[in-house]
Amino acid sequence: MSPLKPMSILAVAFCGAAVVVLAPLWAPLVLAAWIADLLRPAVRNFERHLGGRRRAAGVLIVLVAVGILAPLIGIVAALTNSILEFLGQVRAALEGQGSLAAVLLGEGKAGAHPELSDWADLASRYGTNAWRAMAVVGRASARAAIAVVVFGAALYTFISEGERGYAWLEEHAPIPSQALARLAAAFRETGRGLIVGAGGTALVQGALATAAYLAIGIPRAFILGPLTAVCALVPFVGTGLVWIPLAIELGASGQYWRLGVVVAMGLGVHSLVDNFLRPFLTRYGRLKLPTFVVLVSMLGGIAVFGVTGAILGPLVVRLCVESLAIELERRREEAS
Repeated sequence: MSPLKPMSILAVAFCGAAVVVLAPLWAPLVLAAWIADLLRPAVRNFERHLGGRRRAAGVLIVLVAVGILAPLIGIVAALTNSILEFLGQVRAALEGQGSLAAVLLGEGKAGAHPELSDWADLASRYGTNAWRAMAVVGRASARAAIAVVVFGAALYTFISEGERGYAWLEEHAPIPSQALARLAAAFRETGRGLIVGAGGTALVQGALATAAYLAIGIPRAFILGPLTAVCALVPFVGTGLVWIPLAIELGASGQYWRLGVVVAMGLGVHSLVDNFLRPFLTRYGRLKLPTFVVLVSMLGGIAVFGVTGAILGPLVVRLCVESLAIELERRREEAS
């Protein structure tokens, strides 16, 4: 084996430095690459209607994407705080500080109709003006504002210059083009699997749960519904982490018709979504990792990198699996 040349050492050092510099912004960059891949058919459609002007199509797609995502960021941030506060109340109730029924059913008023003032406030603040939502997010966190800007710029770049960028990477990467293509395919697969397969199913289950809880007058519907979407990502138990304790408390308080609706929702509707919608979405976004591995990699990513680690964890594990497979095939070819 020939010793490393000074230029090789310098190249490795600068590549490592580049990784350190880009690491704080990896989340918007990865999300932009995944969404650009998912929006490729829409980009081609816009490009065709704009007379082949790909950059103009890219600008239009970015404006639409940011206009949709910016309000969602504000809503998700507000709901995240509410959910974390709710989980803290649940933990305190389980430790004997208060009643679990009061937490799940809204201060003991389970029969009361839900208050929509909080949700209306969210809609007025974040749903009417995307730029105002971006300003709110920016004031709350400069880092979040930078992430939104980086996401928009990266999305435009990947849409308009993605093919040229991949060609440059294929020419300069220190690995064979076939291996690079397989790693790129694994990268796209992870994005489609998380966003379309797991994410799409969880969002549908959360939306259906929210609608059902609103219909039967559960006061904390706008917390329990999104929490159902989060729990839908957990294998084996899934949405049962929300509806089973809720059903127990409804039964204990004698609200049997609400109990029946919640049980029917959990055993019937959520099962239908899992058995019919999930396979349909999985065809467009199948992640070739066992469900348990996806869960563990998400939790591990969150433990190491924070909330954004939920996407980095599965991505790193999937690329690791593909790298090991490529290396194993190379060794077998050399041995034969």
